[in-house]
Amino acid sequence: MSCFAGDRIGSTRAYSGHRNAPPILEPVRVVWRGNILRFARAHASIRQGAKRVARLTISLLYYIALAFWRFTLQLTGRSPARRLVVIYYHGIPDAYRSKFVRQMESIRRGAKVFPAFHRGSLPAGKANVAITFDDAYVSVAENALPELASRGFHSTIFVPTATLGGPPSWTMEEGCPDSCEFVMPAEQIAKLASPLVTLGAHSCTHPRLSRLTLSDARAEIEGSRIELQNLTGQDIRLFSLPYGDHSPSTIELCREAGYEAVFSTIPTSVDTKGPGFVRGRVKVDPFDGRLEFFLKYNGAYAWAPYVSALKRTLRNHWQSPAAHLGLVASDRQGRRS
Repeated sequence: MSCFAGDRIGSTRAYSGHRNAPPILEPVRVVWRGNILRFARAHASIRQGAKRVARLTISLLYYIALAFWRFTLQLTGRSPARRLVVIYYHGIPDAYRSKFVRQMESIRRGAKVFPAFHRGSLPAGKANVAITFDDAYVSVAENALPELASRGFHSTIFVPTATLGGPPSWTMEEGCPDSCEFVMPAEQIAKLASPLVTLGAHSCTHPRLSRLTLSDARAEIEGSRIELQNLTGQDIRLFSLPYGDHSPSTIELCREAGYEAVFSTIPTSVDTKGPGFVRGRVKVDPFDGRLEFFLKYNGAYAWAPYVSALKRTLRNHWQSPAAHLGLVASDRQGRRS
C-alpha cells in the first residue's frame, strides 16, 4: 500500500469518526451515522415483521388442525378437553384505547371471561379466557378498567411494589412503548381491588429472578406479597414472574411464600381441573390485528413452546460436536507447543 493510500485511509477515519474532525465534515458524519442507524432499525423491523407473519401463519394452521381434531372427537361421541387461555397485556396507551375496545368486543362475541385463578370445570361452545395486566400502569386504570367494567369482565393486575408512582425502573427493549408509562401510585393501587379486579404480586423491583441469589429472590417474592397485602388489606395469592424468568428454585420459593398460582409468559393454556401451580399466558398487545388477536385468545399459539424446545435441542446438538472439536484442536495445539 502506498503512503498516499495509507494517509488517505487514515484521514478518512479521522474525519469520519474522530471528535476533532474538521467542522466542515461534521454534517457529513452526522448524516452518515444517521443513515446507518436508520438502515439497522429498518432491517430489524423487517425481520421482526417477517417473524410475526410466520408465527401468524403457523398459528392459523394450528387452529384449523385443532378445530378438525375437536370435530373428529365430537363425531366419535367424545368431548374435547376445555382449557383456559390466560392473556396478558402491559400498558393500554390513549392512542390504542379504541383498538383495545375492538379486542374486548371480539372476546364478548367469541369467548367467556373467567378470573385467572379459576379452578374447576369450564363451559363448552366458546373459548374460555382470563385477562391479566403486568406492571400496573396508570394507562390500564384509565383506559382498560372502564371498558372491562362496562362489559362485566374480570381482570388481574400484577404490581411491582418498589416502583409505585414512578416510571418503570427495569430493563426494556429499545423503543418499547412501556418506557413512557408510569406505575400507579400507592393510593390508586389501594382502591383497585373489587369483585372484577384481583391484585397479584409482580416482585418488588422487577428483576430476572433466576439470576439472583436465593436470599435475594426470596426477598423479592415474599416481600412483594407482604407489601401489597399491607397496602390493600387483601390476601395476595397470585404472582407473575418478571420477564417470565424462573428456575425450579424460584418456583419453590413461590410455593413457600404462600402463593396459590404463579403465571409465566409461556403461551400454553391452563387445565383448570388439574393441580398445576405454574400457569402459562399468551402475550397480547392492543395493536394486534383482528386475526392475530382471535388466534391468541383461542389458544392457537400453544405450538410455540414446542418449537422453542426443539430449537434449543438442535442448537445444543450442533454446538456439542463443535465444542468437542474445539477441545481436540486445543489439545493437539498444546501437544505441538
